[in-house]
Amino acid sequence: MKKVKTEKIMANVNEYLKRRNLEQSQPSGGTISEQQAGVLGLVSPSTPNSFTFSTTSTHHSHIDHQYVRLKSWMMEASEPCRSELSQVLFPLFIHLYLELVAGTGRQAAKKFFVKHYQVFLVNRDYENTLSQVLNAANINASGDMNSSPIIQNLKSGKYLVRLSELTLNYFLRYLKATENPILLQIFNTYIEVEVDDSGAGSSGAVFRSPELNSALSNALVNGHTPESMSSDSAIATADGLDCTQEELQKVKDVMARIRLAHPAPPSLCVYTVSNAYNGLSCASVNAEGKLLSCGFEDSVIKLWKLTPPVHNVGFRKATTVVGPRGGISHTLLACDNSRIEDDGDGREEEEEEMMADSRNGGRRRNRGGELFALRGHRGPVLDTAYTHDSTHLLSVSEDTTMRLWNLESGQAVALYRGHNYPVWCVAVAPLTMYVATGSYDSTVKIWATDCTYPLRTMAGHTQAVDCVAFHPNGTYVASGSCDRTVRLWQITDGDAARILLHHKSAISAVAFAPNGKYLASGSDDGAVVVWDLAGGRVMAELSTGNQAGNGNTEISPHVDSIVGLCWSADSALLVSASSDGCVRTSHLGQTHAGDGGPGWELNEVCQVQCSGSTNGGMGSNGGGGQLLHTSLTAHNYLTAVTTVDVER
Repeated sequence: MKKVKTEKIMANVNEYLKRRNLEQSQPSGGTISEQQAGVLGLVSPSTPNSFTFSTTSTHHSHIDHQYVRLKSWMMEASEPCRSELSQVLFPLFIHLYLELVAGTGRQAAKKFFVKHYQVFLVNRDYENTLSQVLNAANINASGDMNSSPIIQNLKSGKYLVRLSELTLNYFLRYLKATENPILLQIFNTYIEVEVDDSGAGSSGAVFRSPELNSALSNALVNGHTPESMSSDSAIATADGLDCTQEELQKVKDVMARIRLAHPAPPSLCVYTVSNAYNGLSCASVNAEGKLLSCGFEDSVIKLWKLTPPVHNVGFRKATTVVGPRGGISHTLLACDNSRIEDDGDGREEEEEEMMADSRNGGRRRNRGGELFALRGHRGPVLDTAYTHDSTHLLSVSEDTTMRLWNLESGQAVALYRGHNYPVWCVAVAPLTMYVATGSYDSTVKIWATDCTYPLRTMAGHTQAVDCVAFHPNGTYVASGSCDRTVRLWQITDGDAARILLHHKSAISAVAFAPNGKYLASGSDDGAVVVWDLAGGRVMAELSTGNQAGNGNTEISPHVDSIVGLCWSADSALLVSASSDGCVRTSHLGQTHAGDGGPGWELNEVCQVQCSGSTNGGMGSNGGGGQLLHTSLTAHNYLTAVTTVDVER
């Protein structure tokens, strides 16, 4: 009886190994757990295709849990470890998917694939590989997976990733400290790590087929040679490319000239609010450039849609008459709806509006392109800010409160109290739902949208806080005050990490560079300063004439107060805007100081006058006015909001 039971067990084991396309290994003298096997290094990366151990449980929930936990751990890692470890995700995802197809069937594998594949579509090579693997999995049965060439190639080769020694040790500690037997098996079997401490980084994991592995040549699954190849290996495999060495050198020369070329300034889109007799006090445009919010002194917030309506795009025969424009090109926006001639057939639009009103609980939207008039504050609205997905709007007011608005319904969903005096500014963190506010009570408060009370209060300024901004990593917040100082606060403990002293007037705007290394600050006298956060020193400056004197200082074109600062995505261009309508784009470049050491300077790339001066001058648009807001959208163009005919 015991012999029959043993034979049945062995038959089931052999059937399982055959279904997984694996060969039965020789029996060993002892037993060891899967986790111990991985930690002790029994899965050797030098033998890429040997069957060392197979997980006893391949339930899709276990695999998904380990993968999700790994992604969460990587997101919490600091740079440069997070960027380097991102190379490991794709090889793990591919082989986890193949494990699920072979072990649990297509349904669980498809569910795992659909849940996680979209993050890899930004890489063209990853996208091609995913398409080929998905087609192979759909065509072949579970037992015939190895009949597909792409599956055979993936099973027999390895992905090469370049990690620094610090990042590799960091990752290995994670695998050893947590229960990740499946990830550990795939990492040791199908991923080869090349330790590279040069800091050059890599564009992603590179696949090495068995043939090219022996020749130390890199190739992707679809046959393309990666850009991350060294120059020596590129020369060795030049015969396999579609171009000669001379053509390749010409391409490299062109790329070098492009890097050295003067950067082009972003385009500027100006929105003008006319006849704002109720006192326009603030304005903001969301990151996508689709919504404009304006706060008024009568405590009302008005929201406009900046995308053109469908009937203005040209799909209907209605003639649109806007009137004479003096030769200036204009694009019809939703704000221009009141100037569009009626074509006599508006029943469909009226029905759509009625349906929208019913969905909004009977709250009727305003005509003329205006989406909502948000009412709830009891004092002038001083600043607004959008959440990351632009579904909600935060506003602060002289009534000492902050409100959260749902932009789908136009209703206030939360009221936040904590300041004792008017709240001047608000900013939303880039990675979390933290919110920072600055007030006339000289404090900076940190909030979470799900708590109506402040989480932390930063005290240190001696006068009102006029501007706040979050660091790209979300762990620091900068504040500018009327006491002429810029302070950098740690959100975790509320301590001041830096106190930056240089300005001669009240600070009116601050902005972090996307790389997290620089901070720009502007003041009421038109001066703009770029700070090195690591050293806490001034790198470059645009200053008024009576302040210029350094080798890295230029005369500022701004006459009035700085109302906006923003950086390009590569942290090379700084855009500064003043209330007199001057928008200047400057390039932050390295130069040599007088003592021979390296220095930095702000070289002008472009300067635009988008509104008239507040002292009675006239701008290029032919009218007097004031600039209230400027920002760089996700589509890499500038938006500016001006107002004319303001009565206060």
